[in-house]
Amino acid sequence: MEWENKLAFIGAGLKSLKPGWDTLYYWDGLNEAGLSIASLFLGCSEYPEPPSSTTLLSNINVVAYVLGNFKNLKEVETGLTKLTIIKNTSFEDSYHYIIRDLSGNHLIVEFINGKMRTYKTPLGVLTNDPPYKWHLENLSLYEHLTLEDKCNAICGFEIAGSGQLGIPGDPTPQSRFVRAAFLQQTAFLPKNLQQSIGVARQILQTLSVPVGTVYLRKYEGFYNWTQWSVLRDHTNLSYYFYTDFNSNLYGTHFHKLDLNAPNKVKFNITQSDWYQDITNIKKF
Repeated sequence: MEWENKLAFIGAGLKSLKPGWDTLYYWDGLNEAGLSIASLFLGCSEYPEPPSSTTLLSNINVVAYVLGNFKNLKEVETGLTKLTIIKNTSFEDSYHYIIRDLSGNHLIVEFINGKMRTYKTPLGVLTNDPPYKWHLENLSLYEHLTLEDKCNAICGFEIAGSGQLGIPGDPTPQSRFVRAAFLQQTAFLPKNLQQSIGVARQILQTLSVPVGTVYLRKYEGFYNWTQWSVLRDHTNLSYYFYTDFNSNLYGTHFHKLDLNAPNKVKFNITQSDWYQDITNIKKF
């Protein structure tokens, strides 16, 4: 299918490798209506067989289609039922999606046993495999976790963080889901935008996979890691990111963009100024 975007959006993705194509495949993004979507790997996805007469949308283009056409979760649910989403045969990966709008609620979209399944949730967390319902069942095993320290003591002092004793710390998607769901319960109340972005980034960093620590047996010589992270400000319509070898935070803002520009604006997610030298800054 082809379409013309109704809404402007900012997103992160990969340019098509096909010669002569100017296509960007997006994995994540935020649009001017405050709706966001992210795609995450779900290897057990089974997409429907397309009927003889239907509108087909490739799974690799779901992010761009949702961002360019819908303002809220209701529109997304209605719009996706009017077409058939199929797997792009040029890509091995399959995905499930998490979508959020200004209401603060989230919609999970998956393809299980050849059917599209959706789940509305206020939780706001999704990682890779397994499917969402499995993650929720696994999460129930950690209901004992609490932000408050327990009565464990060493040298007469409570062990800081003892209420979280047993929280999984490995890099699997299952464990990262549990950490994300729990840590977003933070008791800290941000007083300004910088603090809001700061606490969100601290939580994200606990979910990151360091480069070179996860080797993939299926692909000899390759490993898996967190290549970039994004923070989406739905209220102020801003999109921030940092990358694996550059911890500087970069941001772009809708109110500074020409949303009626005829061409896409593209910039490399890999930025060169990875630290600030303050050696000669005057001391106080």
